[in-house]
Amino acid sequence: MPILQVQVTAGRSQQQKTAFLQNATKVIEQTLNAALPSIRISLQEIEQQDSIVAGQIGAEFVNIVAFLLAGRDDELKANFMAAINKTAVTTLDVSDTCIRTMVIDVAPEHMGVQEGLSAKAFRARSAS
Repeated sequence: MPILQVQVTAGRSQQQKTAFLQNATKVIEQTLNAALPSIRISLQEIEQQDSIVAGQIGAEFVNIVAFLLAGRDDELKANFMAAINKTAVTTLDVSDTCIRTMVIDVAPEHMGVQEGLSAKAFRARSAS
């Protein structure tokens, strides 16, 4: 289920954004043991005049919000955060200091998946 919503200061080339999306997908697969069909990532560019960081209009930033099905341990999440941070630095050409990552655990009964079922209901149906 991993869903990443990524905001980045505008100005990246399409090549950089594509590289980030592709590498972030690999990071999720490798660090969170997620199946490729379950991974979703959206990348939103924010115009410099439309953001403020530490009191500075237009300062560089990358905000990454990762919604994960609850159950992964803290070590897995820490490994993911370190790897996704490195991916942003290398592909988006940003400083490590401007990246913030949040991991939000979602209970399986609170995440809708295929056919309008919750992840919990879908797993139960698939197991039977």
